[in-house]
Amino acid sequence: MKPAVLLALIFTATTLANNVTSWRNGGNGIYPDTQPTLDWNNPDSVLWEVETPVWGNACPVIIGDRLVYTAEPTSLICVDARTGAPLWEVTNAYEDVANLGPETKARLAKAKADKEKLDREIAPLKADEYKLNRRFQRDKENTTLRNQLRALRKKIADIEAKADPILKRFEKPRAHDTNGYASFTPCSDGEYIYSVNGLGIVTKHDLDGNRVWAKVMERPDHNWGGSASPQLVGGKLIIRLSDYTALDPATGEELWRVDNPICFGAPATFALEGQHFLYSTRGELIRVADGKKLPSQDWVIEQKKFAFFNTNFVSGNRVYAAHGAAGVQGDLYCMEIPDTVEELETNGLRQVWKADVSKERYYASPLEHEGLVYIFSMGQVFQVLDAENGELVYSHKIPGRMERTFPGLLLVNGMIYAGEENGTAFFLKTGKTYEEIARLNVGECRSTPVFSGDIAYLRTMERLVAFKAPN
Repeated sequence: MKPAVLLALIFTATTLANNVTSWRNGGNGIYPDTQPTLDWNNPDSVLWEVETPVWGNACPVIIGDRLVYTAEPTSLICVDARTGAPLWEVTNAYEDVANLGPETKARLAKAKADKEKLDREIAPLKADEYKLNRRFQRDKENTTLRNQLRALRKKIADIEAKADPILKRFEKPRAHDTNGYASFTPCSDGEYIYSVNGLGIVTKHDLDGNRVWAKVMERPDHNWGGSASPQLVGGKLIIRLSDYTALDPATGEELWRVDNPICFGAPATFALEGQHFLYSTRGELIRVADGKKLPSQDWVIEQKKFAFFNTNFVSGNRVYAAHGAAGVQGDLYCMEIPDTVEELETNGLRQVWKADVSKERYYASPLEHEGLVYIFSMGQVFQVLDAENGELVYSHKIPGRMERTFPGLLLVNGMIYAGEENGTAFFLKTGKTYEEIARLNVGECRSTPVFSGDIAYLRTMERLVAFKAPN
């Protein structure tokens, strides 16, 4: 790790104003009481910086003076939020949580070392197989090539069979290279940290990194892996790997489970008459107390049934949901929460309006502020609609070289933060015309920043950095 910048000076002078204990600061991505510097490209605005040679997509969380983040595939890392100084790091892989005996640990360690040797032996054979298969695909009647390919594949299989079968017990599920296993932002109740990874492992740690419990659950229900961050709602830990599931935060015991189609975003949450509810980007309505599914919209995109990625935005008694698929459809819904639990449990949410928006995926979560709804499509189209009737106010293609817009929209001290994968981030003025306040180059990044007082923290693919206006 690179040393923290001006470590001693920062340690004595920096104080932290706000905790951020879950993804999107409670789900909506609102930071009303922060005054961060916007001059992130100024080296003097870097309070501290830590290199992160192992990447991760999840956002950090702030718990007191601790900043916690993830790294591929199963690491949970804590640094001092004031200085960036490392405090602890734990891994939560199958072998870490299985309470293995010394003999099994030794066998597993040897099996991994032996497997590395086998992989090195197989690597040139795999390269030859690729080339030979390319030739065979162009000449499928060539029996010589067919026999050579079969012989080579048998040779590779014979070498692979030498691996110790114990490795099968600890084999990771499939995941997309972009998503990986560490895309779940942890959450905290201020005393403990709850984390999920793409191996299907849920954990509880204390603030010193000691594991309180671990639970091995099912693997994510898509070969891209999962990313629905855990949430503490109504005294329950809500997770999603293949179903919405509630765990007892004290023990990890499963309390209820609700079957549902593939979804990558965490559900929005709201309370009504003292009861808590989940509302997913698919329009699924679930009672937190017992997991009962209430009357729901159950939206579907027939051509891309998995294309539900973000978290809905809750504003008062309104919920805004955006989803779509490239060239197929783009939908923005305004739903209304009724006045009573009885109405909610009988009829669910009521559709106020639906608007057709840019036909693309919506990784970024929507945002509503002062009567306007803001959405940002995968194709970098920034759209603003009237919150009362869904009429389009303006649509603006962001200029410049842009890639996928994974980060969700944030409302930061009255400004909108947006970003994209290649590292362009910008702050926008709210209102009925498009106006950039600041455009930044932060490096390749798939997560959203978090803000505390006058400090902004950002986890990119290569670094963890804190920005603060120079004194």
